[in-house]
Amino acid sequence: MRGLRILPPALAATILLFSSVPVVAHHGAVSYDITKMITFKGTVTRVQWMNPHAEIEMDVNDAAGKTQKYTVESISPLSLTRIGWTQNSLKPGDQISVTGNLSKNGTHIIRLKKIVFPAGNELTIHSGEDYADQ
Repeated sequence: MRGLRILPPALAATILLFSSVPVVAHHGAVSYDITKMITFKGTVTRVQWMNPHAEIEMDVNDAAGKTQKYTVESISPLSLTRIGWTQNSLKPGDQISVTGNLSKNGTHIIRLKKIVFPAGNELTIHSGEDYADQ
């Protein structure tokens, strides 16, 4: 009988675990306008080398000169490492130009395609193909 007391909490935990899987599912490119590429210049304020996506936070001056905060979403740190990036590829204070896809919901979130430094050197995510599955 003692085992029957444990079964319902274990069953509940199992159901909770499997019902939460869709919440952590990867969103791919669906939240970005992949039909348009934008490019903007700004200053890196923070780099987060974390899963599931590395993120770059930036300050970007709009047309009126007001500073806007942007988040640039990249692929995973492991994928970045495989294409030659390191945790030191970008640092706060770096002036960069970012090219990518803007979020469809109007927030300042960009899906990264390419970074260009003032000297012209580039950090790219891919060589032309989409990275929706990474």
